[in-house]
Amino acid sequence: MSSVWSRWLLCVEVVAATAVGIAVEQPTFRSGVDLVTVDAAVLDGDGQPISTLQTEDFRIEVDGRPRRIVSAQFVDQSRSNDALSPPSGPHFSSNAGGDDGRIVVIAVDEAHIRRLEGRPALAAASRFIDARPASDRIGVIGLTNSTSLTLTRDRLALRNRLAGLLGNGGLLGRQFNLGISEAIEIADGGRARLAEAVLRECGRSLTEYVSTTRAADDVAGRDSCPEQLEQESRGLAQQAHAQARMSIAALEALIARLGELPGPKTIVLLSEGMIVDSRRVDLSKLAADAQAARVTIYALMLETPLFDASQEKVSPSDTRDRQVRQDGIDQVAGAARGAVFRLVGSDPSPFARIARELSGSYLLAFEAADGDRDARAHRIRVTLTRGRHSVRARTHFTMPAATAPARGAQLSGLLRTLSPANELPLRVATYTYAEPARRALRVVISAETGSGPDSHGAWLGFVLIDGAGVIAATATIESASGRYAFSCVVPEGRYTLRAAAIDPLGRQGSVERVFSARLGGSTRLRVADLMLAPLPGTPAAPLSPIVDHASGEAVVAYFEFESVASARPTAVRVGIARTPSDPPLLTAVAAVSLRSDGWAMARAVLPIAGLAPGAYVVRADIDADGAPAGGVTRPFTIADRVSRQQ
Repeated sequence: MSSVWSRWLLCVEVVAATAVGIAVEQPTFRSGVDLVTVDAAVLDGDGQPISTLQTEDFRIEVDGRPRRIVSAQFVDQSRSNDALSPPSGPHFSSNAGGDDGRIVVIAVDEAHIRRLEGRPALAAASRFIDARPASDRIGVIGLTNSTSLTLTRDRLALRNRLAGLLGNGGLLGRQFNLGISEAIEIADGGRARLAEAVLRECGRSLTEYVSTTRAADDVAGRDSCPEQLEQESRGLAQQAHAQARMSIAALEALIARLGELPGPKTIVLLSEGMIVDSRRVDLSKLAADAQAARVTIYALMLETPLFDASQEKVSPSDTRDRQVRQDGIDQVAGAARGAVFRLVGSDPSPFARIARELSGSYLLAFEAADGDRDARAHRIRVTLTRGRHSVRARTHFTMPAATAPARGAQLSGLLRTLSPANELPLRVATYTYAEPARRALRVVISAETGSGPDSHGAWLGFVLIDGAGVIAATATIESASGRYAFSCVVPEGRYTLRAAAIDPLGRQGSVERVFSARLGGSTRLRVADLMLAPLPGTPAAPLSPIVDHASGEAVVAYFEFESVASARPTAVRVGIARTPSDPPLLTAVAAVSLRSDGWAMARAVLPIAGLAPGAYVVRADIDADGAPAGGVTRPFTIADRVSRQQ
């Protein structure tokens, strides 16, 4: 052992006469710097995400004014979190490996699909569902009943649900052959368009019908055809606007439902287009809600036939009709960071394009200004400082006046949800020690978020529940490091720990750990858990127990034990090996001190700088009266070089 470690151990012996210090933060929320996050897709010409951009490659304007971007993280949706952090082990629990997959909802805009016209599109959607990874959770709904959303991995049930969704759209029965675009123009007072329609449908010019000099003696002048045509135009326009409001309201309700779930979500909207008049419909709320819920809408514009079966005639304004319908669906998809693709028959190409775009996007973050906290929609514009790649980003965001209560509500929701959230890696560990003065046990809980360099701090929440379902302890904290440790005193028994975390980028993680709070040992010794912690800045500084990853030059091994039946401890050796049965790669003699309650505390410093990354185990062996009396082990992982530098 080097002289540096020897001097450090001598100092430890001085402070070890007091109870072990554990770095515990007070459970409270602090109001720090709030970040606004915007997800943006940067795509090449084929729809493949570009993943190599840095913070300086983006420019953000809010309400026309530039903002400084503090983070630009590429979120790779083509792999799960188990590639980023190790799975759970007996000594800790992690949300890695519990990948819930992406959330995709196929939404059929029944009000804007004529009956039977959407069947080829639904067949293509069915094949798209079958091609999704098995872990993806998918929903199929009709917008006329958007509250009935169920997410499932049952592909057969999804296909059956799709088959039952038939369009019920189409315009009301009409006397005249009017296109929807010209009907809207006529309803808005377009006299030139009215004159064209009257000449075509009534057989005479509009000026002949309104000539006051001929009205008295010309019976034809009192023909009601122009009036009927104008009234029908108003009826068609009102119906089109009402259908659009209904579909947009259903989308808003669907976004609200999806906002209750963590992580990004995608809506694939099947529609023949809709009429969205900015004077009647404000999409800023949909845009802001989609930003807050992290929902993206892709729209598939179904190719419509030239002939409407109800009219048996080609619309006189067919080209304009298609354009205004697509303009409306463009506005809806653009408000939710999506795009519109034309779907001809059952062509799989648009679905393949959406699948490529789903594989990754950027999560941009900038600091909130005081003026942002007004619960109003603010306009965002995201561009690139260089390059000509396509950028799709949010158009609006809203921010509540108070962020901390919102975070607290989000944490509460995560803690109540049984299925783990895994967008943000989260790991927890528990350590059990004796609390003789209270005839109970002290449980130390340690948590860490992020993965290596991907750590931005976090809001953390915990609930400890005993075997009877009673809450034994709770804690919440805002941690700048993304790490947190606290302790609570509980009776011996079996417990369930639920932990949740949200980082400043809005990513969420949750995990559940079931463990038994009890001491180990033998007939000669009672032994508490072995704790590993980074080497503190000074010997007197409290320890911050690790969960699994160890980095840096050395770790501190700490545990407590009590002699039984007058056994007298004579030596404590601590070593690191690859497995419990392997010979130690290095060993150290622990410094031991006695507490007034009869328990002994042992510490040892173990240098790990020379160990290769991988899995290891620390074993502490205790001799009493010159003979082996027992021991305790703790597995851990040496982080790779990138993680060590953090």
